[in-house]
Amino acid sequence: LARGEKFDLPLVAALTGDRRHPREWFQEFLNSHKSPPQSVCIWIGPEGDFTPEEVELIKTNGAKPITLGNLVLRVETAAIYCLSILNYELSAPR
Repeated sequence: LARGEKFDLPLVAALTGDRRHPREWFQEFLNSHKSPPQSVCIWIGPEGDFTPEEVELIKTNGAKPITLGNLVLRVETAAIYCLSILNYELSAPR
């Protein structure tokens, strides 16, 4: 956040709150921009998740809250899961 980088589709994985599956955010982006995002960032919290304040700070900088499913994943597993979602969404035929 401090570097001020901008991404086409910033996402934040969170265990609580109003979250959507990443697929929904990708579809919304496609519908409004008519092309897939060129840059995506996924924030993955530490063990125990982000604090509510951290999630709000990330969201105020434009990140969309996502769920990674019903299971609580280890950080290492969550990163691989997110990379597989990115690979699928960004390489899917349009």
